[in-house]
Amino acid sequence: MKYVLVLDVAKGKSMFMLSSNVGEVLLEPTEYSHNKTDFELINSYINKSNIKDNLTVIMEATSIYHKAPERFFKENNYHVVIFNPLIGKEITNTIRKTKTDKQDCIKLTNLFWKGSIPDRNYTEDEIYTRLNELSRQYYHLDEGLTRHKNRYKELLHLCFPEFEHCFKDGKIYDLTALNFIKEFPHAYIIKDKRVDALAYNMANTNNRHLNYYKRKAITIKEYAQNSYPGVNQNSNDVDNLKQLVEIIINLTSQKDTVKNQMIELAKQTKNYNVIVSLFGIGELSASLIIAELKDITRFNNIKQINASCGLDPTIVQSGKSINYHGPISKRGNKYARKILFNCSRNIVTLSAKCDKENPIYVYYLKKKQEGKHYYACLTACSTKLIRIIYALCMNNSQTQN
Repeated sequence: MKYVLVLDVAKGKSMFMLSSNVGEVLLEPTEYSHNKTDFELINSYINKSNIKDNLTVIMEATSIYHKAPERFFKENNYHVVIFNPLIGKEITNTIRKTKTDKQDCIKLTNLFWKGSIPDRNYTEDEIYTRLNELSRQYYHLDEGLTRHKNRYKELLHLCFPEFEHCFKDGKIYDLTALNFIKEFPHAYIIKDKRVDALAYNMANTNNRHLNYYKRKAITIKEYAQNSYPGVNQNSNDVDNLKQLVEIIINLTSQKDTVKNQMIELAKQTKNYNVIVSLFGIGELSASLIIAELKDITRFNNIKQINASCGLDPTIVQSGKSINYHGPISKRGNKYARKILFNCSRNIVTLSAKCDKENPIYVYYLKKKQEGKHYYACLTACSTKLIRIIYALCMNNSQTQN
C-alpha cells in the first residue's frame, strides 16, 4: 500500500493530510505550525504507523514558506515532491468559488493519486542553491541602489544642480564623485574652498596625479560660483545628501562583493565555460544565468525551459480564430527572463557594431522586418538565445568568440 502526506502551505503553518491509495484517511486535514515540535509530532506519528518507506510528501512551492517543511522532511530522508502551484490552480479551477485549506488538501490528494502531479524528486546540488541565494541578493541590492540613486540625483539637483556637468556619462555615481559630494555637499561650500582642497579629495580617492584633478577642481569651482541651488547650505537636505551618499557607497561595495562571490562559485559549475564563450555574455551574465536556470541539462526539452522562464507563448482561440503565437505567459522565473532579455539586448547592440553575422542579431533583424516592436524582437531573441545555450550545454561545446 502507498501513502501520501499532503501539505497545504501557508506562512508559518500548513494543513497536513495523510491518506492511502485505497482511500483510507490516516490523518484528517489538521493544521500544524512550522516549528520543531510540530514537525516531530508528524514524524513520530509516521514512524509509529511504519509507513515511511511507502510514503510521498507533496507540497506546492509557495514563495519561501515551503522551505522549512521541505528541509525537515528531506533531512529525515522522506520522498519529497515540490510542484508548481500553477498545476494545482489550473486543475482545481471550478465554477464554485468555495475555497478552504481542508478542501485544498483533499483536492491535492486526489490530484496526486490521479497522476496529475508529477512525482519528481529533483534534488539540486548545493552549489546551485548557493548561487541562487547570491543571485537574489544581487538583484535586491541592485534594485535598492536604483532607488537610492534616483533620490541622490534629486537631492543633488537641489544642492548643486551643475554637478552633473562636471561628471558626465553617469560618472556622478562613481566613487570619486560620491566621495567628493559627501565632503562638499553644497555649491556654497565648494565656492568657499581652495582648489587644492577640492583636487586633493578627488586624487585621494583613486590615487591619480593631483595635477589631473586640479583642472577638474577649477571647473567645479567655476560652476559653484555661478550656481543658485534650490536650498541653502544649512538645509536638512544637505545632510540627507551626505547620508544618502554613504548608503550608496556601502550598497555598491556589498553588491560588488556578492558579484565576485557569485562569479567565483559559477566558475565551478560544468556549464560556465560553455555559456561565457557566447559572444556578448560576460562573467556576471553567465553567473546570473546559471544561478537562475541552475543545471540547464536537467530539462528534457527547450519547451520546458521556456515555460520555466515564462517565455512560452499563450494560445488564444475564439471561434475559428486561433492565435498560436500570442504574448508570452510571464508565469515563470522573472529573474531568468530578465537576464536573458538583457543578454539579448547586449548581443544585438554589440553585433550591430562588430559581428553582423551573429545568429541572434540576424534573428533580431528578421523579427524587425516582420514589423515587430523592439521589445517583442528582443523577447524573441531571448528564446533563440536559450535554445543556443541549451544545445551547447547538452553537447558540452563552446563557441569561438
